[in-house]
Amino acid sequence: DLATGKRKWRTWIDYDKFDKLAARNASDATFTFDVKDYTADTPEWALFGAKEQGFDPTDTRHRKKKKHPKYTQFDERGIPTHDQNQKELSVKERRALMKQMEIKRAEVGSGTTVTELKG
Repeated sequence: DLATGKRKWRTWIDYDKFDKLAARNASDATFTFDVKDYTADTPEWALFGAKEQGFDPTDTRHRKKKKHPKYTQFDERGIPTHDQNQKELSVKERRALMKQMEIKRAEVGSGTTVTELKG
């Protein structure tokens, strides 16, 4: 964005604009267009880190009982901080999860790639 200097994601397709451009191209073969002509700014709710998790807030979201994440927010170490209802976990719950993470790291190591983990 030239006005703010911040990066703006333009991953949204303006289908009405695309349809008009495609129709014009179909009737006039000399008319050409590219992706920049019909993309639009990505809505805030679709950006990484949005509380809506990429789901349009005007739509009804249905989750299968066992298919939704148990935790929705994590600290910098990957330890959960909030449950599926966006409720902050208690200190006791977080300590238990930290302990589980320590046990798992001791089992598999703390590398970030398969090569680091397996040598």
